Amino acid sequence: MKSEIQKDSFRNVMDMNANLGGFAASLRKKDVWVMNVVPSTESGKLKIIYDRGLLGTIHNWYDMFANLLS
Repeated sequence: MKSEIQKDSFRNVMDMNANLGGFAASLRKKDVWVMNVVPSTESGKLKIIYDRGLLGTIHNWYDMFANLLS
């Protein structure tokens, strides 16, 4: 991503299945805004993401895909 993220540019990234926010933490010094998305079955991880000073939300994308396949 080094060549893709340039100075004075702004990027929005969604980290689906973010785990503990490690990807967002690694990009903290870059001009990147990362939304950490955790599955509803692992909602306890969201507190850790918040404790790290990162943004996050819960989403159950499995239900959405299951409905599309039905």
